[in-house]
Amino acid sequence: MQDSGGRRSRSSSALAAVSYDQIELLPTNGVSSFEVETIPHERKAKWYHAAFHSVCAVVGAGVLGLPHSFSYLGWGPGLFLLASLCAISIYTSHLLAHLHEDPDGDKRYNTYREIGEAVWGARYGRHIVESVQFTLMIGLCITYSVTAGQSIKGTADKGCDGADCEDGLAPWIILFGVTQLFLSQVPDFHSLWWISLLGAAMSVGYCTIAAAASTAAAIENTAPPPMTRPEESQADRFFGVLNALGGIAFTFGGQAVLPEIQATLARPPKTHTSMMKGIAVAYVVVILAYFSVAIAGYAAYGATVRPDVLLSVSHPVPLVNAANMMVVLHVAAGYQIFAMPLFEIMEEAVREKFSKPQPPRPFVLRLILRSAFVFGTTLVACLIPFFGELMGLIASIGLMPITFILPPLLWVSSRSPQRAEKVLCLGIAVISSVLAVLSFIGSMRNIIVNWQNYNFG
Repeated sequence: MQDSGGRRSRSSSALAAVSYDQIELLPTNGVSSFEVETIPHERKAKWYHAAFHSVCAVVGAGVLGLPHSFSYLGWGPGLFLLASLCAISIYTSHLLAHLHEDPDGDKRYNTYREIGEAVWGARYGRHIVESVQFTLMIGLCITYSVTAGQSIKGTADKGCDGADCEDGLAPWIILFGVTQLFLSQVPDFHSLWWISLLGAAMSVGYCTIAAAASTAAAIENTAPPPMTRPEESQADRFFGVLNALGGIAFTFGGQAVLPEIQATLARPPKTHTSMMKGIAVAYVVVILAYFSVAIAGYAAYGATVRPDVLLSVSHPVPLVNAANMMVVLHVAAGYQIFAMPLFEIMEEAVREKFSKPQPPRPFVLRLILRSAFVFGTTLVACLIPFFGELMGLIASIGLMPITFILPPLLWVSSRSPQRAEKVLCLGIAVISSVLAVLSFIGSMRNIIVNWQNYNFG
């Protein structure tokens, strides 16, 4: 790998000379408050911290849309695609964990962007990764806002049932945005570990409730639900299938922040060892949660299942309400996991631009920039409140590239693998690119159709 380049301020260049792994305590005598907040934080996280972050990042609310994707794909293609993407996601996580460090372990690349820059150069690598990663992170924050609004309405509105829960979401999305204004003031990634722990616990909770309630509903059914959609036009079914491809892929978005999570890990041992322990824990949860929710939800409700399976579950009411609130707590944590790298990039850019004569105060900078970001994502979520279609769109333009396309291409360029592994990596990248294009077509068409008929009131 070539050394990363790019412009840096004088203060950040000096800090870059410090070995992060040797930092224990940094004295603050005579150092301004601005300098204290820009000094690199200690690397003291353990593998279980990585597990908390990974579960919260990987196990997203998209799992609740899996039964809806199955309702378009059917049992065979749905299960095959889910299993295949799960296996590929584990493999690309392994590639990213090893790309975090040089083969000799002397240098660490602390962000996805730094990995891209080190492999493909500052001009192309960093910009390619940045554009895809930022698109995905912003898209996930928007989708999570819609998810939270839907779940809050499902709990608070007694008359909310099925499709009705998808109308008039704006007030509930705004309520969620207000909570993010406060959570977004957390200073740095490692300070989020307790939020990630809460989010991980909540994701396990609502997945368990969704799977158990759907299983109970399937057992209670006196007749099997319809498994196809004869009432829909041929065009609706076709584009629904395309959107469903992205809906399943959307559930594997954690790679967007895996390098940033790995950057918090202490050495020894080598960080890829600790990181893979955390990822292993995350994917145990993924496999149990994803397959149980997808199978139980589709078996119980068939083609009538809502884009969020919890909107199809009618009883027991207290348990459904608890699951909806767990979703809100989880996406609140997930929002911060994906927004934090963006916050740091924005704040660094402003600090460099306005460093003279006096840099802005860190608290004021956080308050203004992060609040503006939350306001923007909340506004877009209110304008495009379509959970199922947003999953397909964000998967096609951000998640598939960051999870399934870029890691194998970076690996081939960086490590020159043997022929069999090279063919595997290139095959994954090509097939994922085709799926991304198909998903984009399906989701964009459905968003346009739904927006024309949506009740924003």
